[in-house]
Amino acid sequence: MAIIWSAALETGHRQIDLQHQELVVLINELTDALEAGREFEALDDVLPRLSSYVLFHFGTEEMLMPGLPAGNTHAAAHCQAHRNFTDRVKALQESAAAGEKLEVGPLADFLKNWLTNHIMNTDRELVALLAHQSPTPR
Repeated sequence: MAIIWSAALETGHRQIDLQHQELVVLINELTDALEAGREFEALDDVLPRLSSYVLFHFGTEEMLMPGLPAGNTHAAAHCQAHRNFTDRVKALQESAAAGEKLEVGPLADFLKNWLTNHIMNTDRELVALLAHQSPTPR
């Protein structure tokens, strides 16, 4: 089942939301290809594009974090969540390269659950903290 983008997934930060929409498209494309038995396309085309876009997106979020209030622990936990996700995707790519068959259901569930939970909790918290940051003196 595809992730359906809706206002419920919005964080209120335009740049982040637009990137999340692209991640939804890529995750849906990957799971559709796997479910249709197009494993070669999924692993050789879509998964690398997803991996690259994830790194770009995480970089965008992490570039916003220096503006968080001093002493706030959100940035460290948020960055660790990013690292855990990228490590998992890298492990999936390595497994596929080694010829292991990826189980479509668990992979799709992992990607969908991780993204929606990350958006609804971690990213919304980041956006809320950014909204309350003090303006930088010029």
